[in-house]
Amino acid sequence: MFTRHDRRVLEGVAQGRSARDLAEDGLYPTEKTALGGVGALGRALSGGEFVRWSRIVHLAVLHRILTPAPNPGPGPDGDAEQGPAVVLPPYQLDLLRAYAAGIVLAEYAHRSQHRVSLCEARELRALLCFSLGASGSVNAVYLGHRHRLLDLVDMPTVAFGAPSLSATETAGPVS
Repeated sequence: MFTRHDRRVLEGVAQGRSARDLAEDGLYPTEKTALGGVGALGRALSGGEFVRWSRIVHLAVLHRILTPAPNPGPGPDGDAEQGPAVVLPPYQLDLLRAYAAGIVLAEYAHRSQHRVSLCEARELRALLCFSLGASGSVNAVYLGHRHRLLDLVDMPTVAFGAPSLSATETAGPVS
């Protein structure tokens, strides 16, 4: 169902490439057609829904169209030469799950019911991207899968900054 071209586009999106970058890379003739093309891939992955690029990456991994190589972790002797395991604090992991669910930062702060301000959410995003070495939220989702921080479920559970982060709910439409 997904062509080689589609896979190349999804790989580019997962690496944090913008619509302009995809056009400059020759995957689409223009930035506008790149936006439409990625949107069409998102609708194909989601069963017809319009979804954000971070969710497109999550769905592409879920449907095994993208298969990020897992982080190898420490070597057999415990050395870090193969790359250290990434462990995220609960709030960063919660934001990562929100991105995988297709929730943007302002929506995350809004749905937190004042537990997380937009300013705090921005700081949380910066910390998350730094922790993963990600270029942005879309790339963070891809790297989150690479480091096996995200479950292979359609809709990740998000706590929206709940005090204990144990009271969780399934991400859904903004009310």
